[in-house]
Amino acid sequence: MTMQQTQQIWLKEVECPLCYEEFMTENIWQGKVAVVEEYPDLGKKYSGLNPLYYSVWVCPNCLYADLRGDDFESTGKLNDESFENDYNILKLVKGKVDFTQARTFPAAIASYKLAILTAKHKKKSVAKIGTFNMRLAWLYRSLKKEKQEDKFIAYALKFYLEAFTTEDEPDFGNMSQGGITYLLGELYRRTGDLRQAVNFFQKVVNDKALNSEPKYMKMARLGWESLKDNPKANEPDPDEEQSPPAEDNASSDKASSE
Repeated sequence: MTMQQTQQIWLKEVECPLCYEEFMTENIWQGKVAVVEEYPDLGKKYSGLNPLYYSVWVCPNCLYADLRGDDFESTGKLNDESFENDYNILKLVKGKVDFTQARTFPAAIASYKLAILTAKHKKKSVAKIGTFNMRLAWLYRSLKKEKQEDKFIAYALKFYLEAFTTEDEPDFGNMSQGGITYLLGELYRRTGDLRQAVNFFQKVVNDKALNSEPKYMKMARLGWESLKDNPKANEPDPDEEQSPPAEDNASSDKASSE
C-alpha cells in the first residue's frame, strides 16, 4: 500500500546520511495519538494508530535505520564497510519488507531490528539497544504475541542492565535515573527474578539521591507492595528493609522528589 498523507500521518522527504538516497517517511501527528492505558513497564495501549510503527526511519536503499530526526541524521562511528559486512542480513530483510510502502506490523518489527543492527555499528550506548528491544516487546504485546513479547523483554533487561552498571553516560533518552531504576525492577519482575525486582523498587523509594519523580515513586511502591507476601521476593537480605514505608513517609518523599 502506497504511503499517503492523512489527518493522522504526514509525509517527509529525508536523505540517508549513509548512502545519500532520498526517500519519503511517514510520521504521526502526536496530537492525534490516543492513549488508552499505560502498562507498569511504561508501554502504552493506543486507540487507533500506534506511533511505535513510525518511530524508526529506514533507508529503503541501504537499510540504515534509527529513530527519526537527529538520531537518524547522525551516523556516529558507523561506516559503509562495517555496515555492509552484514549484507546477508540486510539482503534477507530487503527481500521481505518494502520500506517505500505504508508501514505495516511486519515492517515496524523489521525497522526496530534494523535499528538494533545500526546501533551496534554506531557503537553508541547499549541502552539504545535496550530501548529498541523494549519497543519490540510492546509491539508484540499489541498483537498479544506473548512468547515474542517475553523474549524481547528479556533482551531489553539485559542491555539496560549492562548500560546501567558499566557505562558512565548511558543513553536512556528522556528517562531519569529514578525512571530507569524503576523500569529495571519491573523488568526483573516480569522475567521472574522477584528478589531483584524488590531490590530495584526499594532503591526508587528509599534512595533520595535518585530524586525520583512522584510517578516512579508511586509505581515502585505499588510494585514492592504486590510482592511483599511472595516468598521468592522475600529471601533474607540484611542490608535492606523488607516492608514498604508508611504512607506518611511516602508523602514526604513525594514532596522532596520534585
